[in-house]
Amino acid sequence: MKRKYFYRTAVLSLAVLVSAIFGTSSYNANAAPINHSIHVKGTSLLKVNDYDVLYCTPIGPYVNEEKRLMVPLRSVAELLGAKVDYNGKLQEAKIRWSSNEIVFQKGAKTYKLNNTPAQMDTQPEVIQDAFVIPLGVLLRSMNIPFEYRNNKVILKNPSFDQSKIFKEVIEADRGRFILDNPSALDIQNFKLVEEKNSAGETRGSITVSGLNRTGSTIREGKEDLHIICLFNQSLDMDADFASIDIPDRKRPKVNPEGSVSQSLSYLKINDDPLQYILTAGRTIQTKNERK
Repeated sequence: MKRKYFYRTAVLSLAVLVSAIFGTSSYNANAAPINHSIHVKGTSLLKVNDYDVLYCTPIGPYVNEEKRLMVPLRSVAELLGAKVDYNGKLQEAKIRWSSNEIVFQKGAKTYKLNNTPAQMDTQPEVIQDAFVIPLGVLLRSMNIPFEYRNNKVILKNPSFDQSKIFKEVIEADRGRFILDNPSALDIQNFKLVEEKNSAGETRGSITVSGLNRTGSTIREGKEDLHIICLFNQSLDMDADFASIDIPDRKRPKVNPEGSVSQSLSYLKINDDPLQYILTAGRTIQTKNERK
């Protein structure tokens, strides 16, 4: 189903900080949404091309007890464009990428790569009916390029932009037309809270911080810490272009190694559950630069 796009300015104010606004704790797997509530406070652990992946239903990327990055199987298909088959009866997942095929099974520290058994030091899990796999095993086994920098797994491949989710995001993200530096801000910490009240309204808010790692000052008007909330039928984000009813938000100067935070609040009345939260840490052209 095609998502509806909503552009807005953030409800909460923007602030420039010297250090991160939250702690350095990793994503808490126990903080997965229960019923209609989400309470998550963590750090960004995964970036795919120009967007950090902070949340994907029913649980975002997290580090398990064996210190391995875990991601829901569904996100592998929708974000990376891999072909996925899941057998719920066997609790077994088959993933195809390029000419390779890998098979995971819940609770097993063995997997099959192109029908050849192999060993790993962790195991897939099932959380709220979602099959969750160790991302590193998938990437290394199937020769998907990645790097580990600033405590984050970073994936870069032009083919990812053709995946189900990123095709929709890129189509809707107007800020890409006035892009200056796609990686000026290193996404750091985030806090996500969503509650559904007795009237059936779902209210949520996401606050994200990013660190200026460019080595120089980001001038006023250029910062674009851009939060994108994807729901089942709609997509919500800040507007990067001023219009009659949506003014430009303040974009303050950010000093080298300085931190900036941005918040986005949303209200959902219909049954349109949150699916993903993606964030771009970039700079855009100022009004004068666009003339």
